Amino acid sequence: MQVDFYPIPICNLNKLIHTKMAFNIKTAELFSGNIRLDCSIEAIVGVGAFKIAQSAQLMLSPLTCSGINSILNYEIILKWPYISNSPNECACPPFTQFTLKDELNILYCEANVLYWAKALLKMTYEFVDHSINVTKEWPPFDIPCLQFVDAGLLLAYLNALSTTEDGALPSVKTSSIGMIYLGEELIPTTPSDGEGFVKYIHNGDAVPCDFLDPEEENIAQFLAFTQHVQYIKTGGQVYILDYQGNVVLILNMLH
Repeated sequence: MQVDFYPIPICNLNKLIHTKMAFNIKTAELFSGNIRLDCSIEAIVGVGAFKIAQSAQLMLSPLTCSGINSILNYEIILKWPYISNSPNECACPPFTQFTLKDELNILYCEANVLYWAKALLKMTYEFVDHSINVTKEWPPFDIPCLQFVDAGLLLAYLNALSTTEDGALPSVKTSSIGMIYLGEELIPTTPSDGEGFVKYIHNGDAVPCDFLDPEEENIAQFLAFTQHVQYIKTGGQVYILDYQGNVVLILNMLH
């Protein structure tokens, strides 16, 4: 399936605040390519309250040195919203899609949450680097080097053959948007080389989760620290919560 991919960049927080700039595909970088999509039930890796996550392979051009399109057949997760026909019951197939317009509006909100979260995390690490440079002494503990998943809006096209007015054989191939996704790097959900999926801070509790593993405990404490920095540096307006992922990649939501 042919796709256009618009990656969500990492921007300076002050610039976003002063310009009130939102992520928009009209100004975003564009990569074109294809996705290999498995439409079976087995390809669905998760069903949330309003989003579905399914696995796919992404092939974009040109390749970049890192990130979601750094190699061919990149394993990704496609997320798309669905209409819950039975809110009080567990969601199950078949899933009802929103209209393309509503789908785009919902995923734009999701993309902008990640857009601003990346800027907040960048600001946090800049604060840490500045503090170390001022004290001229490295702290007596390890500082985790984390990043949010590489992600972007993905428009998938349906190819159709148009016919002439007299009903002659199809002559011209046209494309129309068939589906809109939020494409993200795949985070392992089962432990592999010590990098399984972990929830570090719950979205309903500011207290980080407890871990027996020293590395995971250190990450949880560091992520709690980032919340304090973000809250103070933004004048109590915003901070990131619901940190989850592995020892390198994390997911989030804003509060």
